Amino acid sequence: MTARGILSLTGLALLAGLSYGLLRWVQSSLREPASAESQAPVLTVEQSRAVRLNVAGVREYVVEAPRSWQLPGQGGVRIEQPVLDWYLPDGQTREWRVQAEQGWIAADNQVARLDGKVVMRRDAASGKPPVTITTRDVRLHRAERYAETAAPVRAIIPGGELNAVGARAWLDQERLELFSEVRGFYEPPQR
Repeated sequence: MTARGILSLTGLALLAGLSYGLLRWVQSSLREPASAESQAPVLTVEQSRAVRLNVAGVREYVVEAPRSWQLPGQGGVRIEQPVLDWYLPDGQTREWRVQAEQGWIAADNQVARLDGKVVMRRDAASGKPPVTITTRDVRLHRAERYAETAAPVRAIIPGGELNAVGARAWLDQERLELFSEVRGFYEPPQR
């Protein structure tokens, strides 16, 4: 075999290899993508009521909803029209009631997201001044009793009203931080 024949044979082998590689690449790009894990609920519960007790067996909070869905894996729980009642340390007196259009609770129960209109209300029966906070799309951190939103906020307090865009609230500390465009009025009580 001559040098020219070996060179031609090598060129043909190289061309065949490149053609095969190109064919495999085209075939792999035409395949259907692998299906993602289904997010279909694995459990649906109607008229649910979950009670969380602290280590002493005293009621800490109660979550009620007309419908909830357990998502697969670590997907957490979706909730329709959740109502969350947080109690004072005595376990008898409700301090806050939080209501939303929709909600989601993480699988570890540490973070919840409340979607749509959200109303957080503390009544005078708690022994503290009444407050009503109305906003949208809130992220709750259960252990810290901390809530935050970037949406417009309206807080009604005795003798006043506050409006802002975005807020953080530490519900057990009577602390509210308003982010921007803060407006409001306050009239101190008459003595």
